[in-house]
Formats: sequence, structure tokens, C-alpha cells
Amino acid sequence: MEYLILNLARILRDSGISVGTQEVSDCLHLLNLIDKKDLDNYHFYNIVNATMIKTEWGTNYIQWLVELYFEPDEEITGNRLLELSRRVSSVSGEGLGSSGQGLPVDLMINAVLKNDLALIYAMVKSLNLELSLLLENRQEALNDFKQRSGWLEVNQMVENSFREGRISEEEYASAQESLNEWSILLQETIEAQLVKNMSREHLTEIMKKNNPKYLKFTEADSRQQAQISREVEKLGRKLAVKKGRRRKPGKNGTISLNRSLKKAIQTGGILMELVKMQTKPSKPDLWLVCDMSNSVKRFSYFMLMFIYTIQKRFTNIRTFIFVDMLLEVTDFFKEQEWDKALNSLSTLKGFNLTGYSHYGNVLHQFNDTYRTCLNRKTTVLILGDAKNNRNRIDGSDVLSQIKESAAALYWLNPISEDLWYSDDCVMENYIKGCSAVYHCSNLEQLERFIADVF
Repeated sequence: MEYLILNLARILRDSGISVGTQEVSDCLHLLNLIDKKDLDNYHFYNIVNATMIKTEWGTNYIQWLVELYFEPDEEITGNRLLELSRRVSSVSGEGLGSSGQGLPVDLMINAVLKNDLALIYAMVKSLNLELSLLLENRQEALNDFKQRSGWLEVNQMVENSFREGRISEEEYASAQESLNEWSILLQETIEAQLVKNMSREHLTEIMKKNNPKYLKFTEADSRQQAQISREVEKLGRKLAVKKGRRRKPGKNGTISLNRSLKKAIQTGGILMELVKMQTKPSKPDLWLVCDMSNSVKRFSYFMLMFIYTIQKRFTNIRTFIFVDMLLEVTDFFKEQEWDKALNSLSTLKGFNLTGYSHYGNVLHQFNDTYRTCLNRKTTVLILGDAKNNRNRIDGSDVLSQIKESAAALYWLNPISEDLWYSDDCVMENYIKGCSAVYHCSNLEQLERFIADVF
């Protein structure tokens, strides 16, 4: 058991999760308190999560790691899945896909329409799909598995049934969800086989890719988006109760030796009173300028979610969105709950006339209309990829004026730094006009920005 836990801890650390000796000690101590006869797999995964990962997604994450690296776990599948596997192997029917692997078409369609994920799992596992050495990448492997497992044929039948009115919209939506889960299962099967064939470094790469802290905001699927949303809100709540960095004299706090000695000078060098410094909540104004073009819209969504989760830390928040024109949406957020406002931003008009981002127009519009409203308590935060679509005017000439009128101007860019100086991205023109720029494409990088600025 000790070897397993230590091995898991090393892999978790490599994948970006902070696991120290205390967490390992707590996990081993708790496991030793439980009779091995009572320690089933569900309890094991929950204990590892509670002591080492400590997130709501951690239980599934550790189960996935164990099944991926230490062979599939028979107990965790439960009797129902084993029973379903036997049922699948005993049923004869029309084969699916070009390989004719023998899965019954009626059973497959029924499972997809009823969203019976357990049956889909059992059917896919019964095929014992193996990677072909001739396939060059994961997408080819996934397409191959989709064909051999019958996914492509079932998907086409669902589309035809919906188009011909033989299934309702609700049944179609349920089928799409099932097909998505089926596809994810095939991807996980591919990853598991790659791990068996490759090195520990490859496992670490896969683990990082599935760690919500390292998932790119702009590339997450629907399930991963939900995980990231919960982590963003949790990070926001944590920061919301954190004290500011400013300090002032007070009755409580830490002793300031410098101030105490200065005060002693007033009494002839005799130290009559110790001066204590306490943290003072810092509540600046925050102005958000968010690119809502398709390439970075999801990134702006998560950042807006984060800022409005910590809105109590600010005296005032003003929010602007843009594609090729600037639109203030501060009142839109004030008139309703911030989460509802976020989900209905796309219904607004006046910020997207052409469908192509134009930073030059937007920055000049901001400078001409709003710069005089800035003050030394205002922090401006620009969220965007700086892709100006080859427009001659990029607005870099007014960016420094905006910065000088505010306390600070920060730019968060979600695309990789090596792309800042290529194609239609003009980020290099904006760097000098900002207090600081940050590459921010995932939660881990967002936490770094927070540590530097807040």
C-alpha cells in the first residue's frame, strides 16, 4: 500500500497537483485505520482525494489514474457492468461498422437513445479494441475506433431518425450526450493503450492534460468547462476573503520596528509604545475590457466569472465587451445576477458589426470616450488575443495614455507567447503600453497572475 501511495503522489506532483509529505502521511494514516476487508475501491479513491487532491473532481481523477496506469479495476465497474458485458457477448445480432465485430445494432441504438452509459461502457469494453501501429496520430486512432465500435453507424442512424421525425428533440439531445460519452470512452481507451506502450513521461503529459488547472480555457469540452467553472468560482471565493496588501497602524497586527523607533525619537529615544501594522483591505476600481470574438470568447467568459465572484474586493467594476466596436455592459450586469448576465451576453448588439476583431477601433474608442473617467485608483484589465486582422490602425499609440491615466493596465492573453509575434497578432506593439502582460490560458496561469497583482 505504501508503495502505491508514494507512486501515486509522485505522479500527481508531476501532473501539477501539490502533494507534500503531510498529505501522503495523512493518506497512509487514514488507510491504516480501515480494515482491509472494508476498504473497497470507492472508499480508496475518496480517501486519496480527501487527503491528497482535495477537490470535487479528484475522486474521478484518481480512479482514472489508477485504471490507466495500474490496469483496469474490476471491482469499481460493479456487478452491473460485468453482468452487462456477459449480456452483450451472449446477444447475437447484426454487426456494426465495416469490421463486423458483432455488436447488436438494436441494443446499441437503444442504449444511445436511453442514455444508458453503463451498457455503452460494457459493449465497448467487450470489443477489446487494440491500437493499430500504422496509425500516425490520436485523431486517426479515434476515427478508427469509432468505425470499429459502430459509433459512426449509430451516429448516422440517429441523425437520419431525427431528420425524418422518428425521434423527438429530447431523444435527439439525449442521444448526442450518449454519443459524446461514447467518444470520450474511446479516447480514454486510446490513452490507456498509449500509456502501456510508452513511458512515465507520457503518463505525466496525459495527467496534466486532464488536470483542470492545466486545461486551456479555449479548448475545454462541455464536461471540462463545468469543472473549470467550479474551480474558477472556488478560486474567486478564496480570494474574496483574502486581506489586501496595504498596511496601516492599528491596535493589532505585527510590530513595525522602523515606525516604533521613529516614534521613540519624539520621547528622547525612549521606547514608550510599540507601533503595530495591520493589513488594510484594498478596494480599487476595476475596469474590464473583454474581447468576445469566437477565438477567445470562452476565455473572457471564465475571466468575467472570476472577477464577478470577487466583486466585493472592488469599489466599482465597469465592464466593456468588444469585437470591432466597444460596448459598455456595466448596467447589464447590475440589472441581473452576474451568472445570468454572462449567459446572455451574446444577445446584446452594438459590439460586433463585422465579425472580425479590430483592436485599433476599440482602443481609440475607449481612449476618446472613457479615459477622462479614469483615476489613480482604477486598474484596467484587457482580455484578448491581440489579433487585429491586419488592420492598419492597432491603437498602440493610445495605450500608454490609458495606462498613465490609471493606476495600472494589465493585459491577459490566452494564446501561446510564441504566437504573439506572428500572423495577425500584434501583441508586441502593446507590451510597452501596459504595466505588465501575462500569458493566461488556464487556471494555473490565472493563479500566478492573481499572486502578482492582487
